[in-house]
Amino acid sequence: MYDTKEENGKVISKVIFLNDNGLLNKEVKYEFSYNENGKVSEKKAYRWNKSKDEWVPYYLTTYSYDAETGEKKKKSFSLNVQNMVAPATSYNDIFS
Repeated sequence: MYDTKEENGKVISKVIFLNDNGLLNKEVKYEFSYNENGKVSEKKAYRWNKSKDEWVPYYLTTYSYDAETGEKKKKSFSLNVQNMVAPATSYNDIFS
C-alpha cells in the first residue's frame, strides 16, 4: 500500500507501507524534484527507522537529460554509488 502526494499533476512524494497482520508500517519514502522541462531531476529515498521514529536517508538519484546520449543518472547516500545512462525514450517507462 502507498500514499502519493501530487502538486500540479506531478508526484512529489510517495510513502510505501507494509501490511503486518493488519497494521500498516512505514517502509520507504520517495521525494521527487523536477527540472524546468517538467522531468524528474532528483529522487530521494528514505527508510523508516522505527526505533528513532524518523525517516533516514537511503539514497539520492539525480537525473540530467541530454538529447544525444539520453538520460544520465547518478546515485549517492550509499556505499554503492552507481552511474547509469539510459535512452531518453525510456522516461515514461521509468517514471510512470
